[in-house]
Amino acid sequence: MNIKRTKFFTVMLFAALTVFSACKDNDPVDGEIIAKEQEIIEGQITSTKTLDANKVYLLRGYVRVMAGGKLVIPAGTVIKGEKATKAALFIEKDGDIEANGTASNPIVFTSDQAVGVKKEGDWAGIVIAGKSTVNTADGTAKYEGGILGAGVAEYGGNVPADNSGSFTYVRIEFAGYPVEADKELNGLTLCGVGSGTTIHHVQVSYGGDDGFEFFGGTVNASHLVVYRTVDDDFDFDQGYTGKIQYGISVKDPNLADKSVSKAIELENKGAVTGGVYTKPIISNFTFIGPGASSNANHGAAIHYGLNSRMVLANSIIVNARGNAVEFTEFPAAEALAGRAGFSNNLVFGNAANYGLSGTVTSFADAAALATFAGTKGNATVANLDAAGFNSIELGSPNLTLKASSPANGKAKFEGELATGFTVETFAGAMGTVNWTNGWANWDPKNTTY
Repeated sequence: MNIKRTKFFTVMLFAALTVFSACKDNDPVDGEIIAKEQEIIEGQITSTKTLDANKVYLLRGYVRVMAGGKLVIPAGTVIKGEKATKAALFIEKDGDIEANGTASNPIVFTSDQAVGVKKEGDWAGIVIAGKSTVNTADGTAKYEGGILGAGVAEYGGNVPADNSGSFTYVRIEFAGYPVEADKELNGLTLCGVGSGTTIHHVQVSYGGDDGFEFFGGTVNASHLVVYRTVDDDFDFDQGYTGKIQYGISVKDPNLADKSVSKAIELENKGAVTGGVYTKPIISNFTFIGPGASSNANHGAAIHYGLNSRMVLANSIIVNARGNAVEFTEFPAAEALAGRAGFSNNLVFGNAANYGLSGTVTSFADAAALATFAGTKGNATVANLDAAGFNSIELGSPNLTLKASSPANGKAKFEGELATGFTVETFAGAMGTVNWTNGWANWDPKNTTY
């Protein structure tokens, strides 16, 4: 026997197998390793492109679905954002996305980095740009003033029922990063997206900036989860006026942004035209804050800010590092006038349940705001445990309610909540049914795709 030749072929075979495995993504199926081919997606999509769930895809750079183009993503597809190119997916105006996973087979957008290396901001995220209403002077806008390049993510056009497609049972992991100071991409950014678009059962986890950001638009949504992101979990601006039911915000005590991280950042930073104020109407959310001993850059859970009229009802807001709920002057006056709302919620903040931000003349002090909130069916609890969740374990939360929870029987659907919502008896994101089962992932840092 030629020992040297045998050793040579053994080494070559091992090297070949190593190269092969590096080019494939492997999934265990019934104990057997099945190799998946990887395909790169880059540039512009101008016609219909249908992906294959039997492949793994790598987004490279800015991938743009242009007007007349369509991206079809079947259930179970895995798409990785390339860290080296800060990959992003843009659905431009008159482009279409059909990304429909299932409860047992979701679509996953994640980092291209290995287990143990993945982290917040590995890639840039997903932006959908539509032709719905935006409260700028001419009803249109460019993403962060056009910072992404000529023609990228331009939106608006006063078409409230505009349809950009569907986005359901989808996870977005490790996405979102600052392009410049105070100009960022997020997990899922919805720019002027219209009510003809379908969005439900979407989880953003370990985002490098905001989880969901809404710049104007009229799109409605449901079953949204933000888990351990760096900055704000839900951010509303530029005259967004949709309805959202069933949402979860879970803060990581150690992850926070220097801009001060919140569960909801409600601000209309630009001038308001046409009397279109930022006014999301929200019901059945659960906000789990980071706790009193968390990173000092965590702020209030719910911030009612400039030129905004949010209605937030039938929800649970607990364990904020600062105030659970704070009002600035404009929305405070709007609340007194009945144009903004906060009703039938359970509240606990470590600093205070209610607070005032800046100069607020509508209420004499925070105690007056708390008294007003009490007249709207809001109640306080002593601490996080008193809200009555089945599990508040950060690594595997189960936010269904115990029979003894004060959130049971608390919800009311009246006024602006009388239409467009499923009537529930409980406050918070879920009663006895955990709608995150099967498709959400609470440990993406240790998940191999």
